[in-house]
Amino acid sequence: MGVKRKTLTGLDRKRIGIIADSHGNREATAETIRLLKGRGVDLLVHLGDFCDSIRHDRAAVMIDLLRENDVLAVKGNNDFFVEKMLADERHPAAAEGKKMLSFLRNVPVVRALGDIRLAHSMPFDTLRAFYEPIDLGNTLRAEELFNEADFRILFCGHSHLPILFRKENGCVTREPVPPGLPVILQRTGRYIFIAGAANDGECALYDGEAGTYERLPLSGV
Repeated sequence: MGVKRKTLTGLDRKRIGIIADSHGNREATAETIRLLKGRGVDLLVHLGDFCDSIRHDRAAVMIDLLRENDVLAVKGNNDFFVEKMLADERHPAAAEGKKMLSFLRNVPVVRALGDIRLAHSMPFDTLRAFYEPIDLGNTLRAEELFNEADFRILFCGHSHLPILFRKENGCVTREPVPPGLPVILQRTGRYIFIAGAANDGECALYDGEAGTYERLPLSGV
């Protein structure tokens, strides 16, 4: 498929604002950006599905919003669908469509920031990264990922429900993430955070210096 993984090098990012699964909802996404900027983030990331395969007419405004705010994105399954639709030679894209296609083609499937991985779902350069959920209501897939991949922390979306998989002292647990209460990360622990959907009024903040992750629901969404 020609999927891409990018490593972010030369960056000293301490506070990462995390957004996922906007599904074309520009208003909610803009609000998450305002909230996270207000918390003093050094870096904004979007974990995919900023576009929506049904509401693909909203792709242009979503891409403009990400560009205007220097948001680093990874590709979700909906973004992949919109990319393939725009690339369909039977229906040549107009100038705006070509601009969107250029952006989408350059969005990687996985990004690496040290021992942190950013992906829509699983941190692999295959279609699995888009379509297969990590949260099956148990820890089985998370246990597989901890064994197969080399991340310490994986931030992802896709499933929409904010969930934490934690591996500490050889044990993997599945836990809800309470809003507004920072989760303390142990240096020897490994973690998978499913961020929740911006379309549902969710975002999150990772503070690398403090070693915390905080779920931040939007009020009134």
